[in-house]
Amino acid sequence: MFKAFEGVFGGVFSGCDITFNVSNTRRVCYCEKTQRLTDEKYILTVSGNCINVECSGEKSAFYALVDIAKRIEENKLSDGEYISVPSFAVRGYIEGFYGNPWSHESRKSVMELMAKNRMNTVYYAPKDDLYHREKWRENYPEEELEKLKELVDEASDYYIDFYWCIAPGLSMKYSDDTDFDVLIEKTKQLYSIGIRCFGLLLDDIDEELAFEDDKAAFGETVNAHINLINRYYSALKDLDSSIRLTVCPTLYHGKGNEYYISKLGKNIPTLVSVFWTGRDICSRELTSLEAIKFNEHTYHKPLYWDNYPVNDCSMFNEMHISPIIGRDPDLYKYSEGIISNCMEYAQCSKIPLITFADYLWDSENYNPQKSWEGAIKQVIGKENADNFIVFADHLYTSCLKDANSRRMYEALDEIEGAFKSGDNEKASALAEAYLSKMNACREYLKRDLPICRELSKWSEKFFVLCDIFNRIFAFLMAKDEKLLAEILGLVEKYEAMPARISNDIDIKSELKNELGINI
Repeated sequence: MFKAFEGVFGGVFSGCDITFNVSNTRRVCYCEKTQRLTDEKYILTVSGNCINVECSGEKSAFYALVDIAKRIEENKLSDGEYISVPSFAVRGYIEGFYGNPWSHESRKSVMELMAKNRMNTVYYAPKDDLYHREKWRENYPEEELEKLKELVDEASDYYIDFYWCIAPGLSMKYSDDTDFDVLIEKTKQLYSIGIRCFGLLLDDIDEELAFEDDKAAFGETVNAHINLINRYYSALKDLDSSIRLTVCPTLYHGKGNEYYISKLGKNIPTLVSVFWTGRDICSRELTSLEAIKFNEHTYHKPLYWDNYPVNDCSMFNEMHISPIIGRDPDLYKYSEGIISNCMEYAQCSKIPLITFADYLWDSENYNPQKSWEGAIKQVIGKENADNFIVFADHLYTSCLKDANSRRMYEALDEIEGAFKSGDNEKASALAEAYLSKMNACREYLKRDLPICRELSKWSEKFFVLCDIFNRIFAFLMAKDEKLLAEILGLVEKYEAMPARISNDIDIKSELKNELGINI
């Protein structure tokens, strides 16, 4: 029991007497809030160093241990009863971006961390895995198959549902039985390594049928897709009745009442999950009213493919590590769950993914800022978290459009106020304190660590910003006119760099308006 848990938290449970009571009663198998049966609920009763866990089986016991370990690490394990049950049934992430697929070790690392944060689903669908999309007809080579099997086995150890996805839409002829047979044979190869959850992705393909035979057989794309999904689902169920299927339609965003998605949803089995990104491809908000409309028109609750924190395509100069926001607290009532689409930067993706995990487990009490700060501590480490936040504060630019560089502006406002009141000593002290944090963050980002290497494009621009601030405060103290030319050169260098930080503020205007420096 708890094979994968061994060593994850080291000796964190030493000194604790943990007992388990397993039952299948309403108390541990039913969520009153969501009105659904669950195998993830657990109840902790703590008295001193004695902890009793009530659960329905191994999965809920695993989550209980994760919870206990976190409470111990945060020194928040006090006497009392704690009832915990997730808001959303499906909580996960997808490697579904355009760009370099994650390394095998990165996949394992992200999965372990998300298990520790009680996510229960992962989708394997990297757009640039040739055998997932371009070479979908070809079986995986033995070496690649072995790596996938290792991921599948690890997911099982962590009580995570591992979905392998195939995207045949670029070249499949829907009316050709040979193509369908190839699809089934490819699926059987993945079934042979233990995969029981599959995804059929029909996104990012032509909206019109490419082959005349398909046009003659189906008339229009939606009919071809309905036929393919129904045939594929039937074949999967013939292979193994426990198999589950998720599909991503060609129209995957909008109001939910469009012709294609309405017709598709109403003509495929209700047990087939349907991906949906919300009103937009990258939606600022996901609302309960929109989910209700989707359900009414498709007869399916949406399974949200949430395009955050992904930063591919036109977003490649942005780094998305801010917390998830803009998702309704009661969205769990009207959707299957949320699957977060990650960046090709696996280590950086961990920070927003942890905030997703917090929201998905307890959406009604989710605090984005608190969750984000906790995520940084998990990924960066407590000893470097405060310094790192100085940099991360500048990386809020995304489709979510949250306020950016809040900490920087608060510091500058305080410094400006001290200068304007004539308290140069206080202003100097405040400036030195902020510069100290910036420079400490700079030193951390120079380390040869995986996450620092991923951030290099953005940290290099941050380093220039650090230089600008160092010289600005030096000028304010010494009034050395030579520093103005240096500041101007640094500002021009900063503005020429493509990475986006601080919403690409107009530094010259800010210096003139806020600090009275004209360069």
